[in-house]
Amino acid sequence: MSKTWLLAAALLLVGCGKEVGRVPFSGEGSGSATTVLNAGSVAFWTDVDIAYDGSATLDYQIALVQGGTRVASAVCNPLGPMSIQVLWNEMHRGSASWRSGRGKMDCSANLSKGGPTTVEATLAFGDRPLSATIKRADLVVKQ
Repeated sequence: MSKTWLLAAALLLVGCGKEVGRVPFSGEGSGSATTVLNAGSVAFWTDVDIAYDGSATLDYQIALVQGGTRVASAVCNPLGPMSIQVLWNEMHRGSASWRSGRGKMDCSANLSKGGPTTVEATLAFGDRPLSATIKRADLVVKQ
């Protein structure tokens, strides 16, 4: 691997923001994490290892809460297209699908002020596949 390519890859990852919070999931459900966020854009990534059979839609319903008040929200799709993928593997064979890795989802939120923020998230299937195994589906917050 050339040094130029490694430098370009390192610069790309730095431009993706720093992980400032994570809500872990090993199946459908709800969770939260509290972190300090700055005013401005908040990016959402997923760190997944999931296999499913059949058609599926899966969403994170996300609320950012400051001082007990919801100040921003987003809906993010960990099965959708990823604008950036890191250590990404994906396979589709017939109706069976599998994906593993970290990816930047096409969703974000904007905060008008910074400070301690609780990230509340629910992970749930909309269209439920015939079967699914979620080993990991962490919501990653970057800024």
